Amino acid sequence: MKKMCIIASVIIALSGCSLNTNNMDFKIRSVNTELTKQSGLEHWKLALLPKTNSLGQQGYDIEFQNTGEASVKSVVVYYRIDTKEKLSGKTVKADSKTVISKLDPNEKITLSDLTLPMDTPISVAVEWLEVNHISMGSGIFKITESK
Repeated sequence: MKKMCIIASVIIALSGCSLNTNNMDFKIRSVNTELTKQSGLEHWKLALLPKTNSLGQQGYDIEFQNTGEASVKSVVVYYRIDTKEKLSGKTVKADSKTVISKLDPNEKITLSDLTLPMDTPISVAVEWLEVNHISMGSGIFKITESK
């Protein structure tokens, strides 16, 4: 019995295992990410950062950084992939909504490992409580391949 286990282990080790990657795109493209149509973001720095996601594929992080002088409370960050189908519906909802109770000056929140399409607008927005009123800022990212 012991010999059979050893023989089986050797056969398995020698045969090896290979992952079929023919249908998977592991190439990381060089891209440009531009934030346009900014409104109300005077005290915010937003960045869309290309990276390799946890599956080894092209992915992105969206960073929202409070660049103001004071802490902000009840921060809500959103992003939405603006496809024609989604925007033509009766109700247009965000793809992601994240709530943070407080963000200090220069502190940031990062939405990680996002799979986002090329050449499609990505709407981003941030809301925060400022004294007794809610403020909002927004913009649109577009991912294009670098030439």
